Amino acid sequence: MDTESNRMDRLQSGRLRRQAETLQVMIEMYCMAHHSNEEQDRLCEECADLNRYALKRLACCPFGQDKPTCDHCKVHCFKPEYREKLRQVMAYAGPRLACRHPLMALDHLWLYLTVTPPEKPRNRIAAGAAGKGRA
Repeated sequence: MDTESNRMDRLQSGRLRRQAETLQVMIEMYCMAHHSNEEQDRLCEECADLNRYALKRLACCPFGQDKPTCDHCKVHCFKPEYREKLRQVMAYAGPRLACRHPLMALDHLWLYLTVTPPEKPRNRIAAGAAGKGRA
């Protein structure tokens, strides 16, 4: 059984970890610039919710460590309202990322330019059940 903690363990290494770190930094940059927050080291509730949701969806990515950048992906993991909010965050923070975190920005750009999106994965349960019926 795939529990939430097991899914979040997928973010501990490799490409997914780097994408999660980049995503968190971009959300923090956006929040600090757009939301008045007395405690500068904490996200506002709206951005904290977006961060939790985005990390959860990233951990559930069917491509795992072969994941392309989200804008090249053929699977839409995010609900439309979260997808739009992330677009706003990335439009603001993306250009600024190169100045504040140049290595992170280069890593993301390299991933964007070199990783081709794999085909949409098929439903593994349905494929497995169909295969058993043929035997």
